Parts: sequence; C-alpha cells; structure tokens
Amino acid sequence: MKLQKQLVASLAGAAFFGSVVNAEIPLTDDLSAYGYIDLAYTDLDDDSNLEGGAAEFELGFAFSPVDSPWSAVAELSFLGTGNFAGGEDVETQWETLTITYAASDELSFTLGNILSYQGFETYDATGLFQYSAQGWDGTGHAYVYSAAYAYGASADYVTDDFAAGLWIGESDDSLSYEVLLAYTGIDGLTAKAIYADDPGYETINLWASYDIDAFTFAVEYTGTDYTGGAELDAYMALAYYAFGDAGVTVRYSDVDDGGYEYEKYTFSPSYAFSDSVFGLLEVSYIEDNADEDFTTFAAELIFSF
Repeated sequence: MKLQKQLVASLAGAAFFGSVVNAEIPLTDDLSAYGYIDLAYTDLDDDSNLEGGAAEFELGFAFSPVDSPWSAVAELSFLGTGNFAGGEDVETQWETLTITYAASDELSFTLGNILSYQGFETYDATGLFQYSAQGWDGTGHAYVYSAAYAYGASADYVTDDFAAGLWIGESDDSLSYEVLLAYTGIDGLTAKAIYADDPGYETINLWASYDIDAFTFAVEYTGTDYTGGAELDAYMALAYYAFGDAGVTVRYSDVDDGGYEYEKYTFSPSYAFSDSVFGLLEVSYIEDNADEDFTTFAAELIFSF
C-alpha cells in the first residue's frame, strides 16, 4: 500500500490548516492539477443496506508562480449522497479554496475556505488507512471531529522539529478559532495538540503517530462539549503494516456521543495495484449500549492522479 502510506504520511506530517497538495499533472510552469475518483460498496451484516456507487470525485488545482511568495489552491468535490447508479444524488461543493502568502520558509498566511487542524483521520479518502472513519453513520464515513472546512484566515509557522498554527473565522456572528501545536523532532514521530473554540462547541484533539520500518502506529483522543449540554469523547488506536504492495490495518475506537456509546473493531486489508490505483476491503464490528451489535462491510477502489 505504498501510495496510501505516502499520502497518509504527508498529511500526518503537515502543520498547515489546509489540504496537502499532491499535484501530479503539471499544466504549465505555474499550474498543476490533481485529484481522485473513489468508488465503493458498503453493506450491513443483514444485507439491509447494500449501497454502491461513486463515493466522490475530487479535482484540485494548485497555482504556484515561480519566484513568487503567493500561491493558491482550489478543490472542487462531487460527493455521492447515496447509491446513484443513474447519476442522481450528487452534491457539489468547494473544499480547499485558498490564497497563501509565504513570508519566509517557515511562516505563511492563508485566507479562504480552509480545512480544520483537527484529526489524525483525514477528510479525503486518499489519506485514510481504511474505508470508514472511527465514527459511524451506517456504513460510510462519519468523523468525530467538530469541524471540517470553514472560511477564515490562518497563520502557520513550520520548522523541521515543531509547528504552530492559528486559524480565526466567524460563526453565528461570533469569533471561532483553532490553535495547533505540533512536534516532529524525532524521526518517524508526529504529535499534535489542537484546541478549538466556537459558539457551537469547544474541542480538544490530541493525537500521535509513529512510523518504524513497515509499521505505523497511532493513538488519538477527541473531546467536545457542544452548546446545549451534549458531549462527545472518542478514543482511537490504530496499527498498520505494509508488506510489498499490500498492507493491513487494525483499529479500535471507543466513542461516547451524547450518551450513545459504542466500541468499534476494524480490520482492513489493502493492495496497491499501481502507483495510482489501490483498493481495500473492510470489516468493522460495532458493539453499542443499545444492544444492537452489528457488522459492516466495505470494498473500495481509488484512482488518484
């Protein structure tokens, strides 16, 4: 799973509040394009929720003029909102849409629609070690993080050993902000602490990952107090092993989401068919406090460019 692991490593090691650009297609000296197509099937153990289709098509452009401190990124995502074999139920939205000024090799300022600092598990499918997130919303992605993309401005300071970032935006006519501190001073180790304050929530997100030989290990805690009294606490531990073009992920998560408590056990073998095409299978077993234990299945194929 060489491509998958490289993408995850680059995302995990980044301190910026935006997406990591993995541009593959140079259009001009200053402009590159990149993206991916995500196809998936999901099901429950009683065959009651079999769905298949194009989960997402994403197309991004990175504009970086030569010898200029200015750059821009635009990503357009076409999301499948269900089984749309006939071409229906497609949601189109901007993801990253930013203009960045690099004041130095370490310090940069960004304005636009920016991805949250929160999370070891990435927003895009190309950055996940398995199909599902540690949260659950049936048989697909569900993130325990309180934020995704939002419009605002960020300042990021990044060195080889540590990074710091501040994002400020607006929510319900009030200030919303996130603060990031990261340490990467030990080879293979990435550790991050994120604090988010918003009129709708207050979140602490802590995670660390360590790469050693063919293994990747990660642990994470996310705690959110929502306005109105609801609370979320989520713990996650993950191990990934790569052997040749194949890999396998084992993950455990324990989530209390406003009184709905569950433990999730995930096993996911994967295989890179080429530098651009990789696929995986996933089996996840969920035990919850509603006495409705069940198993979910997923098969996914991603073409990235």
